[in-house]
Amino acid sequence: MTISRRHFIASLGALSLSAKAPAILAQGLGDYPNRPIKIIVPLAAGGGGDLTARQIAKLLTERMGSPVIVENKPGAGGSIGTSYALRTPADGYTLLMLSSSHTCNAALRELPYDSIKDVEPISLLKRESLILVGRNGLPAKNLPDLLEIAKKEPGKITYGSSGVGGITHLSMEHMTDLAGVKLNHIAYKGTGPALQDVLGGTIDLMFSSVAIVVPIINDQRAVGLAIADHRIPALPDVPTFKEAGVPEFKSDLWHAVAGPKGIPPEIVAKLNAELKAVLEMPEMQERIAAEGSQAVGSSPEEFQQTIENDIAQWKNVIQKTGIKAE
Repeated sequence: MTISRRHFIASLGALSLSAKAPAILAQGLGDYPNRPIKIIVPLAAGGGGDLTARQIAKLLTERMGSPVIVENKPGAGGSIGTSYALRTPADGYTLLMLSSSHTCNAALRELPYDSIKDVEPISLLKRESLILVGRNGLPAKNLPDLLEIAKKEPGKITYGSSGVGGITHLSMEHMTDLAGVKLNHIAYKGTGPALQDVLGGTIDLMFSSVAIVVPIINDQRAVGLAIADHRIPALPDVPTFKEAGVPEFKSDLWHAVAGPKGIPPEIVAKLNAELKAVLEMPEMQERIAAEGSQAVGSSPEEFQQTIENDIAQWKNVIQKTGIKAE
């Protein structure tokens, strides 16, 4: 078989490029990071997302040899801090802590940024199941009994949420739409006040993160009716929604790291690898497990798909239920 001189030279060129690929990748990284990296948390200090960001920042600092600091920019349901972060240079030095609220906001409100196109996904960090919590003395022993009461007396059962369009509100509307019932919604300014009224018997139900209510349920100050996705060891008697008769229900709380669109792929790959390594550390695994959450460590593509799927789901719920932003 005769090989032309042109094809021979082309083959040598391809081999040369292949051999240089790792070097090219390293050259793209340069000396990144050579100055502090900032993680913007678009929520107030002290919450679950903020505490996770600070632990991640501490461990990334140790691994990467450059300071990683957390800056809180709360307000407008997280959109102020998100808007700020997405308008910074796409160089990998300003990152953004995102949560499920990002997709709820995108589904309900007009925002000063595109919640998909303006975001460079890096990695999901953790997922936490939502749990349906009822007050003591609720006139139902389980979720099927509760739904039966709601069908017979629409609007009699009351539930609280952290606010109109939040994940606890949209999740309840999603569940009641699937079950074909109508509950009476009372919006609060945060999860804490709503939970206090569940404990005080003022309202009947609410959705909550597992981490907040495990001790409350175990102390029999409230009742766990159903949990999303899977049972957890901390609450072994609380059934899943599938087991309780609402198999299509899907909702969870997640936290993740992203940045402004256009971060070089080499830097995205490095940050993704570093975040995955941090999530595998025993101290991080223990911390996340103690919260009732699961460490994830996804690819950027998987994170992107989560954002798109969640926005589509919440838009569908909003359209079907007629929820309006306040």
